[in-house]
Amino acid sequence: MANRIERPQPPALPQAPLEYSRGYKDQFNNVLRLFFRRLTATLNELLSTDDGGRYLYMPRGLFYSTTDQTAAATNTGYPVEFENTYLGNGVSIGGTNDTRITVTADGVYNFQVTLQTNQTSGSDTTVYTWINKNGTDLPYGGQEQTVKGSSVHAVFWNFSIDLLAGQYIEMYWATDDTNLRLHAEVATPPHPGVPSAIVAVSFASNL
Repeated sequence: MANRIERPQPPALPQAPLEYSRGYKDQFNNVLRLFFRRLTATLNELLSTDDGGRYLYMPRGLFYSTTDQTAAATNTGYPVEFENTYLGNGVSIGGTNDTRITVTADGVYNFQVTLQTNQTSGSDTTVYTWINKNGTDLPYGGQEQTVKGSSVHAVFWNFSIDLLAGQYIEMYWATDDTNLRLHAEVATPPHPGVPSAIVAVSFASNL
């Protein structure tokens, strides 16, 4: 694996003789000297100001949906589904319909969400999106946008939020017109497939 940092192993110290031995003492010191040299080199690489962060394995996740998501009723909240995993390390997707983004470590996490909306009728409509943390809507954690008739419109979210291990985030959406949907586009030259929803999650800091 690229950028793998050396992990020093505990030193194999020689067994002490019953009587004092200069040779044993020198060997003992050499083993410890080698161990601490490797340990210091590892710490210097890890804490270096020159790209030291490339050795860190932070919790992270990338999840997306390749299916259309529709609203059965107007002005009703529906959790966004992310049924595909591209990256998952300390962050996972689950729940009944793969809507819950769960973390395994306490921390502040950054979420970058894109929802691809498609209004199939000719009239303008409103789409609401909001953040739900561990089953509770986040106060003032929503946004409202107008989508023009017969058009495609992307909804973007970028936010940071504190989470404890085992807690989860769901993204909800609602619309006042059931002709609006979250739309996935299959790959058609010259472009690759377009997901109906995608979320990238990265660990920002400890609490």
